[in-house]
Amino acid sequence: MRRAGAPGLAAGVVVSVLVALAPRSAAARLIDARAGIRAGGLTGWGATSSTPDFFDSTRGAAYGFEVGVKLLVFDVSANFLQVIGSNGRTGTLTRVLGGFILDAPIGPGHSSEEKNRLILHPGIDFGFAFGTPHPVSPPLDSAQVSHKGLVTQLLVGLEYFFNPYLAIGAEVSGGYHYFFGGTIETTSDGANKSFSHGTHLIGLATLTFHLGR
Repeated sequence: MRRAGAPGLAAGVVVSVLVALAPRSAAARLIDARAGIRAGGLTGWGATSSTPDFFDSTRGAAYGFEVGVKLLVFDVSANFLQVIGSNGRTGTLTRVLGGFILDAPIGPGHSSEEKNRLILHPGIDFGFAFGTPHPVSPPLDSAQVSHKGLVTQLLVGLEYFFNPYLAIGAEVSGGYHYFFGGTIETTSDGANKSFSHGTHLIGLATLTFHLGR
């Protein structure tokens, strides 16, 4: 009998633990459709010396929005950030992510029937991202995209609910990215020189409208 590989076994254990915790740690909201605005900043560090990394030129203050939906601990979202430099708007970062995020209530609600107002959101995301070196000029086309590729990140968020629908909060995420340039270039020996990879860090204040229970 063949044994399951270590990565597959580890992933199965993580998912099983998250699902087992869901009835308690997702007490604040089991089904959650959301949309909100965010503002903060982002930075990153490339680890590929032959190619400039996206975050080498696109970092600083940022603002944008996010839409998403979560069922138990399974989360899917899309978010957009416009970066602001010393001369105004610069590049943009757009991400489409899926992953596992917990809702962990902190402290009691104001009554025995009221859901907890302060919610901690630890989680992990992975997905696809693309960046532009300048503000997007609608309609977006491939000529505007300078980098695109895969991202994965750990995140911790905290939200305070004014009521069942509106929450203010903060979120910090950090992870790894692997980007290809918008135009693939090769050296004389056929080696790709347009990819870059590295780490990134994003911190945001959030104002989010939630619809669910």
